Amino acid sequence: MVVNHLMFADDICVFSPSISGLQCLLNICGGYAAEHKITFNCNKTIGVLFCPKKYKQPAPSNVFLNGVRVQFFDQLTYLGVWINASLKDDDDIQRQVKSLYCAANKLRGTFDQCSPAVKNTLFRAYCMPMYACQLWSKYTQTSMKRLRAAYNNAYRIMHYIPRNVSVRPHQVSHCVRSFDAVLRNNLYRFFIRCASSSNFFIRSLQMFKFLMLFTNLHFSSIIQRSCMVETECSSCS
Repeated sequence: MVVNHLMFADDICVFSPSISGLQCLLNICGGYAAEHKITFNCNKTIGVLFCPKKYKQPAPSNVFLNGVRVQFFDQLTYLGVWINASLKDDDDIQRQVKSLYCAANKLRGTFDQCSPAVKNTLFRAYCMPMYACQLWSKYTQTSMKRLRAAYNNAYRIMHYIPRNVSVRPHQVSHCVRSFDAVLRNNLYRFFIRCASSSNFFIRSLQMFKFLMLFTNLHFSSIIQRSCMVETECSSCS
């Protein structure tokens, strides 16, 4: 089974193991757009070249969409997730760290006079859901330690707990999950949703991801060289 494109709402992501294959896919997109009166936003169309570090190559300059050259970068944001050329998740984890501190400070400033029960409810709603944490598979322990510290510090900020005091007893007494429990719960629920899906491709990805997590394999060691282009389209009136 070969998958060379993903579509979500007005975003289209195409990828190919070769530059010529990528250009062929973009030509197909351009032809379909012209036939069905769809306009691609070439200013928002960007690409990323994935390859091992020892085979690092300059970004290609001969990839075009509707006559406009596609700009290549070392990283991009796709559906709110940071994806870089090295396929490491440290940048996306840093995004979550900033999100935790931002949410905690906003909640503290707005709901400072609320009861601990209300603050715990808000913490569960705005800090515990870690977007796309189920997809993290290649990262440094330093990044994960920073995220764990940000999770605990966010709880301290909302409840005025000193930094030298452990937050775990307070979390247990108020039925708030620990950082590791949040990750495990999100991962488990993600697998359950994928396993219950009727889509064969999603179920295949779910099993593949499961094998990667428990055999310590990563996309960068499987995909030797790949190109991806993400673009946005809109219908013409």
